Amino acid sequence: MTAQSSFGLSGLWPAFQSETSLLNSYESAPSNFSLLKDWGLMLSYGGEFSNETNSNLYLISLSKRLQEHNLSIRYTPGYQKEFFFRPIESYRGIDSLLQSLSSRFSYKEVFGFGYSYKFNNLISTGLNFRYFTEDFNSEILDINIISDSLYFSKINRAEKNNFWKGDFGVTFYPFEKLFLSINSVNLLIMDEKKISGQNEIYKMKREKDALIGLTYSPINNYYFNFIYETDNSLEAGLAGSLKLGGSEKLSFGAALFHDKLQSPFFAGIVPALSFSTDLFNISVSGVKYFSERNSIQSFSEFQNSGLNNIINNKYSFDKLILTFGFTLNTLPERLVKFGSVEVLKDIYPTFTDDYLNTPFAVGYVINLTDNPVNVKPSSHIEGINNENIHSPFVVIPPKDTGKVFFYTMIPDTVKKEKTGISYADFYLTTVNETSDDKFQKPVLVNSKNAWDGKVTNLRYFIKSDYDFSMGFTKQILSKYKNILDTLSEALTPFFKAKIIFNNLVKEIVYTSDPRASSEHVQFPHETIKLKGGDCEDLAVCCSSLLESVGIQTAIVDYKKEKEMGHVNILINTGLSPIEANLITGNDQKYLIRKSSTGIDEVWIPVETTSLTNFESAWDIGSGKFFIDAIQSFGISKGNVEIIDVY
Repeated sequence: MTAQSSFGLSGLWPAFQSETSLLNSYESAPSNFSLLKDWGLMLSYGGEFSNETNSNLYLISLSKRLQEHNLSIRYTPGYQKEFFFRPIESYRGIDSLLQSLSSRFSYKEVFGFGYSYKFNNLISTGLNFRYFTEDFNSEILDINIISDSLYFSKINRAEKNNFWKGDFGVTFYPFEKLFLSINSVNLLIMDEKKISGQNEIYKMKREKDALIGLTYSPINNYYFNFIYETDNSLEAGLAGSLKLGGSEKLSFGAALFHDKLQSPFFAGIVPALSFSTDLFNISVSGVKYFSERNSIQSFSEFQNSGLNNIINNKYSFDKLILTFGFTLNTLPERLVKFGSVEVLKDIYPTFTDDYLNTPFAVGYVINLTDNPVNVKPSSHIEGINNENIHSPFVVIPPKDTGKVFFYTMIPDTVKKEKTGISYADFYLTTVNETSDDKFQKPVLVNSKNAWDGKVTNLRYFIKSDYDFSMGFTKQILSKYKNILDTLSEALTPFFKAKIIFNNLVKEIVYTSDPRASSEHVQFPHETIKLKGGDCEDLAVCCSSLLESVGIQTAIVDYKKEKEMGHVNILINTGLSPIEANLITGNDQKYLIRKSSTGIDEVWIPVETTSLTNFESAWDIGSGKFFIDAIQSFGISKGNVEIIDVY
């Protein structure tokens, strides 16, 4: 097993660790995505059983999760190995005493840090960097000639090498019970300086390899684990866990490992036992080697084989490790999450009230708890909303999926000139101010003149220009004040409508939509400025002018199959049915319908594309209405629809 590669001391494998098990085993899992919710601290203390039992703090690590990012750093004072050699050769020094040369080599992993990112529930990736030191101390002979005699003395030559090691990996969960990983070994090595040639052979080996890992759960809470290293080393084991009640869990496992540089074939076993809760875990693990471990090895053997791994090598001794893990969750518990979000309709900025009454999106929400959860949905559309818009609360049953609907509010200040793609952010909030989950979807935001072809939505164009329409009609009616003052109160609305219409048609002409579509509607001020428009534009303009002076109108939608329809307007004269003869003796030129106050009144159809005069437009409009709506039963068949502006 190459330098600090697949072999770890935790004894518990990353694929099934609980939320309190802190995944700081950089050896086999640079791509680990910890299940830790927020902060985690881990301390490992242990001892080695050689001729003398030595105990040491093995590591201290700290982890932090930031949404889908996981950061960790560890300090490893116990990851070290030291060798002391005293060769058999001797010499006679100046003091005439017999002396021997010696060498001392020390290897340490000082610290490391890791980062991983979870793309989704199937795949995560990560990397880590670790810092190592190597100290080489050797005694060499120094020759001195005194009075034609040779004397030897020893000189200590010390040299230090520090280097960084970086690796990268990917984990993949193709199925619920299968975990796969592939990780580099010694992908990036960075030495801080070049050392002399005589110490080059004592440097820790740095062959580039790869790790391939697999964890499979044949039955719930029991796992088979396997790691293969491309230098022909491997580790295989079994693990399981038992739920003791509440958040308490007992986990256990054991792994056999094979190292091509150690014997027998399975060089040892790594057993582990762990108790965990939501707040902490305690685990005991160890390493038991199957061969006899002798503290004395020859220098020539070390020269030939070198050192591949600090904590697991042919010179290592049995170990026992006690690990404490602590978690601090400063984040609110996540009670719900999004399954998906579906955008139901595009955004038309002019249709302001429509989005208060009907949702523009629906979310499918999963309750993660065993209790009903009250969900507060909200949304924010980039370029439309200045703040989150809240929608009605929804209660999701335990462990169930429910629907939440998203409404929005479009300020009058939104006046987009061009249609474009924007983004809507959807939020789910439960017991805290912080959202439990967030989902983003693209949404089409149309221009201010865009129209979805539904005649009922023309009323938004009528209403939005009232300030202009009121000023325009007042200017017209002021010229006819003397005439209007002589009229009876009952006839005033009819004659106001006639005056406004006749003055309007002097300024504009009918212009068909060159695109032959119903996607663009002009506001009244645009129609008058451009001095023309199609049937929707003229109906909107005329209706807005009349409504601005208190004359109630309705839009008549003449629907056609396989071709564009047609619209004109109905005008409420305010006359009662018995007063209809004050304006006409032809009962086919008007209809009786209720006003907004529920009173039967006389309404007259007017064709707004007939731009000669009011009487002509009334004749054409009433003729069309009688044939299509009355005689052909258009209203009862649904071929003709009357839509009140209010």
